[in-house]
Amino acid sequence: MKNRSQETPGLALIPKLKYEHVELSSFSKMRVDLAAQVLSNSVAKALQLTQGDEVAETITFVDKFNKLFDTLNVSSISVGKLKRNPFKDPYRSASDFRLKWLEEEFIPYLDAWEKSVEAREGFTKTQKKLMMLSPETSIGLRITVRSFVEMVKYVFTIPGVTLFLSNRLCQDPVENFFGQQRQRGKSNENPNVSEFAKNTQALRVINSTCATIRGNCRKDSRKRTLELGDENKPLPKRRHKHK
Repeated sequence: MKNRSQETPGLALIPKLKYEHVELSSFSKMRVDLAAQVLSNSVAKALQLTQGDEVAETITFVDKFNKLFDTLNVSSISVGKLKRNPFKDPYRSASDFRLKWLEEEFIPYLDAWEKSVEAREGFTKTQKKLMMLSPETSIGLRITVRSFVEMVKYVFTIPGVTLFLSNRLCQDPVENFFGQQRQRGKSNENPNVSEFAKNTQALRVINSTCATIRGNCRKDSRKRTLELGDENKPLPKRRHKHK
């Protein structure tokens, strides 16, 4: 028989994390939902509870990016109060504390991270690159953050604007469109202007500008478009009129 002291209670500190969060495939590496669940407040708290100061920098990293996700994904007026998270409150002015946090804490955090790695001795350039975000990711984060801050400040200069939900800024429709373009192009990965326009017209005709099956974008429930896979369903039978 098993010793009772060796039995687990069946509870998990971070129940959302599964095998697929650890063993990533070439496709799952692009899934935003997996990244958001790993870089979450629950993971930061679980690390603090189980590992403590030994993983202090990892906890800081997870906490910073969790707050970044919350800042850029405010979806409703009440979600911040319901979850007791001020980072999910709607934006109401150009002097919102989150804009200051992005400029004075998040960006400097990335700068300090890179400087600390560059200052380390006894490591090759290749090894140092593995200790940091890739150059493309680092530049992309900075562009996103600075553009977002300036855009929110501009939004509140428009007369009549008193509230802003950052979740409404979404590039998923654009990404879905280019995903459809890639499907239309098949092996042609570098279409010219004429081919791109031809594919666009074909997508308009068959009304199939929707999310791809293996895409990492959210589905827009407001648009009623032809779902992928519908073309494999049999057409409805024509009703015969009785004479």
